[in-house]
Amino acid sequence: MSIAEIKAELPKLTFEEKAEIAQAMGIQYDAWDLQMIEDGKPGGKLHRLGEEALSAYERGECEAWP
Repeated sequence: MSIAEIKAELPKLTFEEKAEIAQAMGIQYDAWDLQMIEDGKPGGKLHRLGEEALSAYERGECEAWP
């Protein structure tokens, strides 16, 4: 498989799959990166925060950014 073919397939991968490839290549995540990955998963703190923000937006409780 060529580099061009690999690059063409990357957009089709999930974040988790991309992270797995990065780890296979020897790219290491630090503790903060790993925590953000966990928090972004369904049920995680970051995921819940996003859901709360979307709900507030849908209820019309947000102001437009200047």
